[in-house]
Amino acid sequence: MVPVEVTPWTATPATPATPAARRRELGACLRAYRRLVEPASVGLPAGGRRRIQGLRREELASLAGVSLTWYTGLEQGRVTASAQVLDAVGRVLRLDEVGRRHLRRLVAPEPPAIAPPGEHLRGLAGLLDSWPASPAALLDHHLDIVATNAAWARAWGDPAGHEPARRHVLWLLAAASAPAELLLPVARQFRMAADLHAGDPRIAEIGALLRADHPALDLVWDCRGIGAFGHPTFDLVGEPAAAHLLHPTGRPEIAVLVAARPRPRPRRTG
Repeated sequence: MVPVEVTPWTATPATPATPAARRRELGACLRAYRRLVEPASVGLPAGGRRRIQGLRREELASLAGVSLTWYTGLEQGRVTASAQVLDAVGRVLRLDEVGRRHLRRLVAPEPPAIAPPGEHLRGLAGLLDSWPASPAALLDHHLDIVATNAAWARAWGDPAGHEPARRHVLWLLAAASAPAELLLPVARQFRMAADLHAGDPRIAEIGALLRADHPALDLVWDCRGIGAFGHPTFDLVGEPAAAHLLHPTGRPEIAVLVAARPRPRPRRTG
């Protein structure tokens, strides 16, 4: 195992986002996904001149069964919504269950409580030894790296070789030119964390470092994609691998990212 020094932002809870900040993030998310829905895919005529890409507000409101005035207020961060209404909006936007749950969390009455990770997070670092041949990293609620195993260091470098502010999984994967098949789903998880912790200074710091140090990936940093991590497959040092994002404690703010190679098939004998 290759431990990484726990930095000050890893040892303290996330800064709670205000309800207003979370509503603004919800509105930005809805606007981004609305532009991705082709009218024809939801039964609307595709012809004629359209000044905007994707669905109009009034079209989405009608499909979701809500008024245009109310939906406009939702996108502008001025109103709240029930879980049932957000699910209806999310289905029109073609969001999966993870994406719809994210929308519901953004309008929760109180931000989800995040206790300081402390020693129990450090204690989970030993779990990484379970995958001696598979790169694995323990992540906190910002997706900062708390610890990695030796296989991670061989694949994407030792985080301890970088200053603490850059020991973030996205920054390190970008620096190591990790394949897009891995980078994009990790970026989607960071976007969801950024929505939930809007206004958190560490989230803002990470975003600034990504844009300053890896400007060629600005399209990735600008994307507001949300949804399930899935099991992305990619090439890892010339061999196929699949990434998994695990939550060993059941708490969404603590995760293990592991890239597992398929087991070799046993040789036939006789």
